[in-house]
Amino acid sequence: MQSLKRSLADSLGFNPLAWLRDTLRMRQLVCAQPKPASQRNDAVHFAVVLTPWMGTAVPWFSLACGLLLASRGNKVTFVVDDIPFGHHTVRFLFIVHCLRSVLKCMGNRHPVVRLSDHRSGTSLDKAAEQAVAKLAELNAVWMLRGEMTKVGREAYVKRVTRQLGTCHAAIASVIDQGHFDAIFLPGGVWGSTGVWAAHARAVGVRVASFDSGGYGTLMLAVNGIACQLQDIPRALSLLKAHAAWPEDLAAIADAARAEIARRRAGVDKFASQMQNSGEVDARFAGAVLLALNSSWDSAALGLHAVFADSTEWIVETTRFLLDNTSRPVVVRQHPAERLEIARTSDDYRGLLMRHFGKHPRLHFIAADEPINSYDLLDRVAAVVVYTSTIGIEAAVNGKTVVTPSSSYYSNLGFVRRSTSLAEYHEHLKEAASGLAFVTTAMQADALMCYYLTQCCNWVFSPFNPEGFEEWSRQQWGELERHPKIRATVQALEQNIPVAFLNHLQRLEPEAII
Repeated sequence: MQSLKRSLADSLGFNPLAWLRDTLRMRQLVCAQPKPASQRNDAVHFAVVLTPWMGTAVPWFSLACGLLLASRGNKVTFVVDDIPFGHHTVRFLFIVHCLRSVLKCMGNRHPVVRLSDHRSGTSLDKAAEQAVAKLAELNAVWMLRGEMTKVGREAYVKRVTRQLGTCHAAIASVIDQGHFDAIFLPGGVWGSTGVWAAHARAVGVRVASFDSGGYGTLMLAVNGIACQLQDIPRALSLLKAHAAWPEDLAAIADAARAEIARRRAGVDKFASQMQNSGEVDARFAGAVLLALNSSWDSAALGLHAVFADSTEWIVETTRFLLDNTSRPVVVRQHPAERLEIARTSDDYRGLLMRHFGKHPRLHFIAADEPINSYDLLDRVAAVVVYTSTIGIEAAVNGKTVVTPSSSYYSNLGFVRRSTSLAEYHEHLKEAASGLAFVTTAMQADALMCYYLTQCCNWVFSPFNPEGFEEWSRQQWGELERHPKIRATVQALEQNIPVAFLNHLQRLEPEAII
């Protein structure tokens, strides 16, 4: 029987029996919810998008968040994104059916909109076609776990281009007719959520999003894409305005440096660095370090400002540094890619060999090589990054950092952002020649940014998509009283970055209302 269940789950892409069990549990939770509070005069009108998410509990989490927002007197419209996406159509439609059965338990307490009711035969204009094509390519990078694999890419891009094109006008119609103040959705890049985010922003609707950070954590952005930390610039402005006392600044610095020390030792909450790493090769002294992201990670999708993709960025940056400087060039694969959760299909070593052969000044460090990135950071002269956290840590460490991306920290003043190829080349030359400097003020800003991202932005709570088994068994009163859940709802409702709220709670526990 167990083998039959596994075979069925493998063929469908999910376990339908488990989904029926979870649907029944969610029905019981929703049916037991007390009548929500009357809408306040200053109620925020949220559109909460419910969409199947690869067979995970993401739509249940979205639904629970919407009901919690309504319990505080906000207006909530639930939007069922029921236009199929991906290649598991049976799974998609089955989950949509489960969502509808749970929504019926609400009666008429909250409006429910079906995306398919807004579908039309309207053709896309050129701008929409280009936006859909870009999203389809990003989805392919995510699905294939990299940019370099060709097998299956063309067919996948063709499929999702058609699917995204189908839902494009329907999403625009829902947003135009809904008169929402904010939209709450998962992701923000994968699937149709990229279309939702783009349409909402185009008409001035606040985009709030969430992502699963893994390890039982929640990532939340009240205005932006959560996995890309788009709330952090505003959180930094609030932090700098609020942390006026020397003792507050000292506490922030101490917390940030303690977290850097844990990451360096490989004993932090995510343990991305190797423990007991070997000595750093003497040939790396004075090098320019090119610190890679996982190209398929949602945190890195669609943020290139100068290059078409990460493959082009790696090759062209390496070429320029080898041709125009005398520095060694060290290309460091993200150490997390040695872990199963972050495996990539990209072959960086092969890419560099094809373009540069065994160049004496070019060194590639694979994810599983026993070299600690922080030990490496101590030896190099400058760092080039895309969106990796090591860009912040390098600035804290006094290293010049160059980036050609539009990452959350690219405009915060402690790294040199480039928006054109000529500007990027100029920044690379200055960094390699030692003509660029990191001031004490830049280091302080980088340290505060690091504090917000690594000490305050993660929401450690059972209330996240991965924690469905736990929180779905609780009573509504327990959920509403839980301090972490109250902070999540407060952040969404009041448009306050959760990183800043968590900072306040570290200093002032009564800050969460």
